[in-house]
Amino acid sequence: MSCGSLKHRFEEQMRNGISFEKAMEIYQDVEGSIAAHRAELTDLQKANASLDKINHLKEHIAEGESLIQQIKSMKLH
Repeated sequence: MSCGSLKHRFEEQMRNGISFEKAMEIYQDVEGSIAAHRAELTDLQKANASLDKINHLKEHIAEGESLIQQIKSMKLH
């Protein structure tokens, strides 16, 4: 699942009340997505792909990293 889709899912869950288990599930999915994006980025850079493709992928990585930080900053009550 893409970082954008995961962010949407996380935000929806937050509006409806997210459980610790669901937050951890999304966190793990985001970590996997970021890892896949980084591997793809390495391949694109090695292949001298267009800067548009590279920058687009970097945006997805940044979005995923932002979501990771958002989840890490959650507090349990």
